[in-house]
Amino acid sequence: MSDTTVSTIPELTNDSKTAVASYPVHWFRGTIFQIIVVGGVFFCAPGMYNALTSLGAGGLATPWYANATSAAGYVFMAFFCLIGGIIVSKIGVKAALIISSTGDIIYAGSLYVNSKNGTQWFLMLGSIISGCTDGLMYTVEGPIITSYPEPHRRGRMLGLWVFMRTAAPVIGGAIIFGLNSSLDSSGGVSLKTYLVIIGIMCAGPFIATLLSTPEKVQRKDGVKIHLRKAGWKQTFAEWYKVVSSPDILLLTPLFFTSWFYGSYIGTLQTQYMNIRTRSLCAFMIPWGDIAGGFMIGYFLDNQRFSVKQRARWSWIGLMVLNLALWVWAAIVTKQLEDEKPIIDWTSGSIFGKTFVLFVLFDLATMATQTSLYWIISQMSDDFIALSYMTGTLRGVECAGQAVAYGIKSSDTTNWLSIGLNVGLIVFSLPFAWTVIRKIGVVEFEKINFSHLAHAEKAVDETSIDEKDEKGSDV
Repeated sequence: MSDTTVSTIPELTNDSKTAVASYPVHWFRGTIFQIIVVGGVFFCAPGMYNALTSLGAGGLATPWYANATSAAGYVFMAFFCLIGGIIVSKIGVKAALIISSTGDIIYAGSLYVNSKNGTQWFLMLGSIISGCTDGLMYTVEGPIITSYPEPHRRGRMLGLWVFMRTAAPVIGGAIIFGLNSSLDSSGGVSLKTYLVIIGIMCAGPFIATLLSTPEKVQRKDGVKIHLRKAGWKQTFAEWYKVVSSPDILLLTPLFFTSWFYGSYIGTLQTQYMNIRTRSLCAFMIPWGDIAGGFMIGYFLDNQRFSVKQRARWSWIGLMVLNLALWVWAAIVTKQLEDEKPIIDWTSGSIFGKTFVLFVLFDLATMATQTSLYWIISQMSDDFIALSYMTGTLRGVECAGQAVAYGIKSSDTTNWLSIGLNVGLIVFSLPFAWTVIRKIGVVEFEKINFSHLAHAEKAVDETSIDEKDEKGSDV
């Protein structure tokens, strides 16, 4: 048997400037199609969920109970993000993706029932189920988008993934906008909105069946992807090694704050915008996600700059942008609290200020998250280790969202959200910089278990040789 390469992430010193041999691949097994499949699943499930959340309060009339259910959902999402890598290693990538695409359907159904009948217990249950399945999805999608693509195309594949996952809020937002554009009062969206979204979500599990398992993926550089099997004791030992690694711990504060802004934006929309303006935001805001993902993806793949320059310049630029947006948010919040308007898209400058702020927040946040995935992709060459890393990233992010939505589950001042967001960003800067400054300068102590994979392979080869010898004796 030939010696199959296990590594899927290149060393930092081997930046993409070296020539890469190209191997023939079947389109169905190619990395682009795998990213499209994952993006398609995300389009139907969390993507359409995001379209509803872009309305603020899931399209309901008041934000407080919706924020409480979101907080509960994010608690369970954080837990399943952290342990999801273990589940993926046991049941496999495809099964995990199929299962994870079902929970948001139940959540959307609970929004419909609550909006129609006021059934609050089902809304809470739906949010918890959605949190569990979304946590598993974030764990399985992370290693796919970071380890399936070839190294020299990783930034662009991240951009494609961002486009696919945010195309759902755009299209879902267009549907929501079309169904609610005539409603110029405050309150909840029409019931038809939920039925259309649920119908789209139901396609997710069927799309998930098209995913290729890691060993069947064909890359243009010829590198094979290996998904190891391990016992429970070894699995938990590997998981602990990843989540307790110094570089991951140093990035944790930035993970926590990266999506902390969402409850502030959603509450502001529900408090000050009428239904049709919230529907317009649901349609337009995700374009900020798409722009942010592609812009940072292409910059991170730009070979005119070194890995060191790309890592540092992108991080510094994004942190400055995030802090500047919170200064803008403080100015807008002061004006809204003084004037207490019900904003329509015909409201002039106050609409323009809030609308552009919301779009730029999504652009900055998605660009930040995409860069975090890129940073993590530099830290390991093992599929399972990457699943633990990306699960930790999303788990800590969800923990931050749980706290943020918990704070806004009652009528707390918006200044508390602004202060916490600014404080958390500033607090995270020195810890994250300790990691960022090493990229492209010194080698990370890469977290991998490839020696175990080689050991497993050696055992398999020995078993085959023994079988051959027994066969020859007979």
